[in-house]
Amino acid sequence: MCGLAHYIEAAGIPTVVISLIREHTEKMQPPRALSVPFELGRPFGAPNEADFQRRVLLEGLKLLERTDGPLIVDFPDPPPGPPADMEGWTCPVNLARPQTDLTDREKFAADLKQEVSLMRPWYEESVKKQNGRRLNGLTEFDPDEIVDFLTEFLEKPTMDSPIPETHVGRAVKLTSDDLKYFFYQAALARPGNVTDTEIGEWFYGETLAGKLFLRLKEVMAAQDDEVHQAIARTNLVPHHQSHQKLD
Repeated sequence: MCGLAHYIEAAGIPTVVISLIREHTEKMQPPRALSVPFELGRPFGAPNEADFQRRVLLEGLKLLERTDGPLIVDFPDPPPGPPADMEGWTCPVNLARPQTDLTDREKFAADLKQEVSLMRPWYEESVKKQNGRRLNGLTEFDPDEIVDFLTEFLEKPTMDSPIPETHVGRAVKLTSDDLKYFFYQAALARPGNVTDTEIGEWFYGETLAGKLFLRLKEVMAAQDDEVHQAIARTNLVPHHQSHQKLD
């Protein structure tokens, strides 16, 4: 959208971009941008909060008065949280504190498979509640096979792809998405409201699978392969979880 804004402005039409990832906007330098601290996919903040969304819209429209761009203005407030009397979300499975030593591949893979087995009954319950709808299914691999592939990839990032005619980096992206959505679907078996940030805090901060993703990002970012580097930047860890660390 930032690039499109330049073309529209060149035609004489003023524009304002709502930015969810500030560093991307800084590189593209659109004429006017309102940077907001919201989840991806929610440029106006929380759903069903008309007054707050109106504030965001008006802050953006005010920028049309500015002619000193390119400029980025930060929206000052986070979106409203759930009502005070609403029960908070917690995952239905209590997991052991994730280890951060991933050097013993066999032990880490075994521990992660144990985590998968704990999540599996809740995953099946969630699928049942959704009338068979599954979040995962991008590949034909089950979670244990994905664990074997991804933990091996940590040691051998130049290994062959397990998916025919597919770059190994692309295979990492597809299988890691399947593993993540397996966990997400299992966690959503518990009734209640949950935001992307809450479930992300749980997945990346409290599961071995999340620690695997953090390590995958490190390994892929260190490769010379452009596909690996692009996946590390954009696919493994969402922006609102960039604060998570392995240690």
